[in-house]
Amino acid sequence: MNTNDLIEDLGRGLEPVTPLRPAGRRAAAWSIGAAVYLGLLVVGMSAVNTRAGGAGAGFWVSQIAAVVMGLLATRAAFVSVVPGLPQRSRVWAVVAAVLWLGTLVAASPRDFDWTTVLAASHEWVCVGFILVGGAPLMGVLAVMLRRGAPLNPATTAAFAALAVGALANVGACMSLQHANNAITFAWHGGIVLALVGVAALTGHFVFAWSAAPSRSIGENHAGDGTPRR
Repeated sequence: MNTNDLIEDLGRGLEPVTPLRPAGRRAAAWSIGAAVYLGLLVVGMSAVNTRAGGAGAGFWVSQIAAVVMGLLATRAAFVSVVPGLPQRSRVWAVVAAVLWLGTLVAASPRDFDWTTVLAASHEWVCVGFILVGGAPLMGVLAVMLRRGAPLNPATTAAFAALAVGALANVGACMSLQHANNAITFAWHGGIVLALVGVAALTGHFVFAWSAAPSRSIGENHAGDGTPRR
């Protein structure tokens, strides 16, 4: 077998590949775009400053926790499509999610009525904001993540959904302030966790990835080692 012919045959048709930017930069770029988009969406929804201005400390603590959760989940999603990178960001994103839920539980009154919580029909507006308003963010994020190597589609999809759900949740809360955090815990926490679960189950449809099939030597050469014509 002629080594030079083999190298030429294997390299034929290859195209240069532009390397992706570091995961942190890509996560920051998407997060900035998401913040601008959600800000414009919130302003278009209602008079945000008037409604959010009288919110208590518990409200703002929950929103800060949700923003941190969204940023960490975004980074975890981008890191998950780069093989070989440390996966510590996954742990931090999960910890942030638990802390966010903890802020909602801590701020909820102990004697709240579940009937009242479930009957909060105005929460459907927030659910719509998170689902419909977050759909474009999820679409852009999916396109960006697919440029990497999502070897674990369920994990990538779950963190992507957590990122979008967390930030969209902040937009929903800023658009319509809630009477108490028990309602936020039941509705917002429920919808975000549901999004993560659905994304994890269906992620393989969006983030299915496999290495580009390479032609084997047997396909390119005859049995005697000479190149096929």
